[in-house]
Amino acid sequence: MAVYKNFTGNTSNTDLLKKHLNSGNISQIAITCTHDTVDLIVDRLYIDDGTTEYDIIANVKIPVGATLVLDHNVSYSSKLFDLKITTTNSSNCTVIIK
Repeated sequence: MAVYKNFTGNTSNTDLLKKHLNSGNISQIAITCTHDTVDLIVDRLYIDDGTTEYDIIANVKIPVGATLVLDHNVSYSSKLFDLKITTTNSSNCTVIIK
């Protein structure tokens, strides 16, 4: 099952997938900059167990109209961790998780 999220402007520690609610493996995460003129900055895409946070990517700039696809090493225990994102630069984005 795929998860689709759209964000307008900056996000701060936003849950993409909550722990205990989602199970199964993630084969791909696609993050697209959907703003017309402003590049997206993914400040952090990370997992959080409520005590410790682990970055998957950090400080990544995605140009207008471009998509960053993570399709390797994105698996984690969804029973233990939330998957979260923080973006900056006041850009819009779409996140698709498969």
